[in-house]
Amino acid sequence: MNFASLYQEFFKPVFAYILCRVGQRALAEDLAACAWRKAYEKMALFDSQKGTFRQWIFTIARNEINMYYRLYYVRKFLSLTGFEENAFLSLPQEDALQQEDTRVLLNAMSILNRKERDLVALKFYSGMNNREIARQTGLSESNVGTILHRSIAKLRKEMNV
Repeated sequence: MNFASLYQEFFKPVFAYILCRVGQRALAEDLAACAWRKAYEKMALFDSQKGTFRQWIFTIARNEINMYYRLYYVRKFLSLTGFEENAFLSLPQEDALQQEDTRVLLNAMSILNRKERDLVALKFYSGMNNREIARQTGLSESNVGTILHRSIAKLRKEMNV
C-alpha cells in the first residue's frame, strides 16, 4: 500500500471532516497534519482485516479532534495566563461569499450536539455510509440513520432551507 497515493485519495475528505467538526480552518489544518503524521508513523499497524484504510484514517482524525478538545478544556480551566486558548480563534481571509456560507453552516452546526455533529461530518465529509459509521461509532445502523435524519431536519430548519 503506497502511503502517498492514500494521502492523495483521502486528504480532502479527512480535512473536510475535521473542518466541519472544529469550524476553524487553521486548526483543521493542524489537526489534519497531526492525523496524517500519526497514520504515517503507525502505517505498519494498519490491518486491512479489521477495516478499510478509510475507516482507519477517519478514526485517527476523530481521535485527534477528541484529544484537542480534551486538552482545550484542560488548558482553559488550568491556564497560566488565560490567553492560550485564543491561539486558533481567527479564520484566514477568504472571499466574502465563501466566508458567509461557512459562517451560516457553522452556526447551523452549532445547534447540533456533539454526537449529531460527528455523525453529520462522518456522513457528508468522509463519504462513509451508515454501516461504516455504525462500525466506527459503535451505534446501530438504524440509530445512525435516525440521528442523521433528525440532524438534517434541524439543520434545514436552522438554515431556513
